[in-house]
Amino acid sequence: MQAHIISLLVEDHPGVLTRMSGMFTMRGINITSLTVSPCEKKGLSRMTVAIDGSESELEKVRKQLSNLIEVVKIVDLKEDKAVIRDLCLMKVHVKDSNARSEVMQLAEAYRAKIANATLDSIIVELTEEPKTIDRFVDLMKHFGVKQLFRTGVTAIGMDTGGGLER
Repeated sequence: MQAHIISLLVEDHPGVLTRMSGMFTMRGINITSLTVSPCEKKGLSRMTVAIDGSESELEKVRKQLSNLIEVVKIVDLKEDKAVIRDLCLMKVHVKDSNARSEVMQLAEAYRAKIANATLDSIIVELTEEPKTIDRFVDLMKHFGVKQLFRTGVTAIGMDTGGGLER
């Protein structure tokens, strides 16, 4: 099992997301992250799907997706050939001024923004590669994570090759 990121260009109308996710469900493949947004082409949306699976499972999914009429383009995004990001909003407990200072220093080291602060908590915003966010979250657990929200992976290829077009 390995992580894969698939970028899909799909028609933008009701039911497309359900059909896409259902296709993964039928194959028994768990979607670890899914983001959808409008794109530069009117009437189309981009879906970024992160899954864990073997190469053969990925190939089967790719073939099934290419058969769906709403799918315009499929691109497998490789880590070394894509910019991959996730957005994390995290509310961290700060019991005193020392904890507040430590959280702020760690946030600065990770280039995170302080989105809000109260007497007993700090809300941190970090947009970064998922693995970097994972490390940052692990560090913040020491202070006490009150709430954690992540948008899911979004990615864009650095080159135009590698797509499967219909």
